[in-house]
Amino acid sequence: MKKISLVFLAICMMIFGLFSACTRETETVTYDFESLSSQLEESGAFSDILSPVELDIAAQFYGIDPNDVSESKVLCSTVATTEEIALFKCVSTEAAAKVKAAAAERVETQRATYESYAPQEMPKLDDAIVIQNGVYVFYIVSADASKAQAVLDNLNK
Repeated sequence: MKKISLVFLAICMMIFGLFSACTRETETVTYDFESLSSQLEESGAFSDILSPVELDIAAQFYGIDPNDVSESKVLCSTVATTEEIALFKCVSTEAAAKVKAAAAERVETQRATYESYAPQEMPKLDDAIVIQNGVYVFYIVSADASKAQAVLDNLNK
């Protein structure tokens, strides 16, 4: 009877371990957009001054449905540069995938616009950061993408 109890206890512990590991992997990550955008701006990655843009206007820039976004922080530079920070929290991972695709398309639109107007902006677009993490989408075009990426790399540490 002791052997059966020990085997049962061992099985229960293994099952509990599996469930607790699964729980850790699916924990919801949240980002403070005010803090993140400040960290990005202060990183030295940008050569231009960035100004806030409301979601309804940003939605037009990116060609996204504002109903797909539950929270955002968008900062754009002057028209002279392509530098931008766009942080989106979407209503679902499916909505985030659509926003990410639209952000990737924004890179191409900006490339077509600036190619002859300001060709010195092309390296910034070549190094554009467009990533999705669950319901979050980050679009960053900066003068120094490595500095912006370093801020993102430190988010989950």
